[in-house]
Amino acid sequence: MKFAWGLKNRLLVALLLLSLIPIAIVVAVTNRNYGALVENQVREVSLNLLDRSSLRMANRLEEVGRVSAYLAYQQMSDTDTILSFLGQHADNGGVAPYDRLSHTREFKKATESLLLNHDYIEGLYVFAEDGTVFANTKGSELKSDYAPLSSAWYRDTIRAQGKMIVGEVQRQDFLLSGSPSIAFSRALYEPATNRRIGVLLINCSLSLFDELSEGMLAEQRIYLLNGIGNRLYGEGEFDEEWASSVIGIGSRIDSKSNTLVLHNTFSEYDWHMIIAVSLDAVTGELRATSRFALWLGVIWAVLAVGLSLWIANAFSKPVNRIAQMMKRYPTGHLPPRQERYERRTDEIGILYNRYFTMLEEIDTLIREKYHNQFIAMSSKMKALEAQINSHFLFNTLATMNSIAVLEEVRSLSVMSKALGDMFRYSIKINRDLVMLSEELGHVHNYMTIQSFRYGDKIRLETDIPEELEDFKVLKLVLQPIVENAVYHGIEKKKGYGTVSIRAWEQEDGIRVEVRDDGVGIPAARLEEVRAMLGRTAEFEELNPATNDARSIGMYNVHARIALYYGPDYGLEVDSEEHRGTAVLLRLPKAAPDQGDSLARRVGSPDHLSKGAS
Repeated sequence: MKFAWGLKNRLLVALLLLSLIPIAIVVAVTNRNYGALVENQVREVSLNLLDRSSLRMANRLEEVGRVSAYLAYQQMSDTDTILSFLGQHADNGGVAPYDRLSHTREFKKATESLLLNHDYIEGLYVFAEDGTVFANTKGSELKSDYAPLSSAWYRDTIRAQGKMIVGEVQRQDFLLSGSPSIAFSRALYEPATNRRIGVLLINCSLSLFDELSEGMLAEQRIYLLNGIGNRLYGEGEFDEEWASSVIGIGSRIDSKSNTLVLHNTFSEYDWHMIIAVSLDAVTGELRATSRFALWLGVIWAVLAVGLSLWIANAFSKPVNRIAQMMKRYPTGHLPPRQERYERRTDEIGILYNRYFTMLEEIDTLIREKYHNQFIAMSSKMKALEAQINSHFLFNTLATMNSIAVLEEVRSLSVMSKALGDMFRYSIKINRDLVMLSEELGHVHNYMTIQSFRYGDKIRLETDIPEELEDFKVLKLVLQPIVENAVYHGIEKKKGYGTVSIRAWEQEDGIRVEVRDDGVGIPAARLEEVRAMLGRTAEFEELNPATNDARSIGMYNVHARIALYYGPDYGLEVDSEEHRGTAVLLRLPKAAPDQGDSLARRVGSPDHLSKGAS
């Protein structure tokens, strides 16, 4: 059957549309708008950087201004100020050597925190009118023969009459250090008389400008100029024309060098900040990106067409053949397998093989359904027959108990009652699950009967958390294990013995352990038991009609648990000869919701033989 607009054509068109349209749009948009977009983005980023850098530098300059104001006006002790002791050095009477030493100590004490809190300040100096120098530095020591009156910065500072003067970035000739730095200075005046009493100088390292380069792109260069246009910070080539029209904040294109120049004037010193971005570098990357996008689009278009044809043909052809082949077979009949599809390991082969496996499983399930229903009905009949016999025996035991009470034979009364309770518990065929406390009661009845045989030789201990007493378990899973512990573990032991039962909860389910301190299991026999428990549980092995020894005792319990809850649950045995045996029951936290499934019928203990293996 031919399809005019079949799966292949639809898949081919969809693949071509999904692959070619996005590539065409991307290439067109890249070549048309990417250049303007990049330039605008570079401008925006540079303006943001210019604003942030200007603000940071202004904040640094304000910090320097606050340091100078603190030294000029704030208290440095309870009784004296810097101004007061500088006034003493301006008087004609002079200052005693001891007072000069005291003033030096007080100056260092007052300025120590300033040096620690401002890492870019290398030294603080106050030049008194009598030639005394007060200094606190981080290694930038004054030259011993330095005379400030002969320096241009000192004269400029005095002429400024208290206004802050900023020097150039250079190696200061009055310092022993040879590293470039920048100096801030101001004259100090006595407020009451307006008399000049000294000059303050703050020497700062070039780390003052460290924050300017934070966040810069590879194509950006940043420069800092002082009020007269001299460069304070910045590396690389600098065109003097960039600084010729720097007023306020703005941007322009330098056509000569094809450079985007952004500028800003800030602070009370009329400093200028300039960011230059080479548009040739930006557009160079743009052209390379455009060429790459164009070639990528062409190559991808060719590959997309070829891949679309191959995918559409490879996927639709076998699907169409399998669909047509399935339609030719009558409904309800299993068609023969096609070897060419059966050998395939891709999705088509998996689909084909899983389809035929599903048909075979359905056929098997249909046949097994009637077989399992027949077995289940047979088991119910045998359970009803066993129930009738058990009722007769239970009524007889009840009569024996009444006679024993009348005749005052207490031991016989206790034994007959315990045995009667055990039979009463066993004939509850209306439910497979009982509470753990009920199962423990059945074990206690069993141990009560055994106590008349063994006396105090055997003792039962239980450790069950209160929250697990109502936990639902399969009926008759503990008593056969305890019976094994009594007959095969403690009975053969000299002296007394203990059987302990404890339960606890884990993430993956509930654990119940039955442990005895009997003679244990020899290593060879233990391996046989573990091999038996490792075998897959089967229904036929639990059928009472088989009369197989494997259908009783430990394997009986293990198989019933595995068939009811699943193969992940059952028994584990650990034993050491002459040291005892431990049997661990692995149970889920909740019983499976199986309704009347075969697993629940097989899991019912009422139609199974009970005993010790």
